[in-house]
Amino acid sequence: MIIMSIVMILYLGGSPLEYTYHEGISSCLKQKREIERLGWKDRKDTRYSCEKRKIELESGTENVLRLVD
Repeated sequence: MIIMSIVMILYLGGSPLEYTYHEGISSCLKQKREIERLGWKDRKDTRYSCEKRKIELESGTENVLRLVD
């Protein structure tokens, strides 16, 4: 299923490496703050970002298979 949604994306060297589906921007930003409290620091080659993107979800789950655009 392809939908437009908020996704937290981990960029490594400018390319998306991992992505996580979120119901809204507030839950994405909350998770990002929690990651930062655990010691994550964005660097020039790695960063987390909350973005509205078109994604493909695995059927019957909230697992992101891929970014469509």
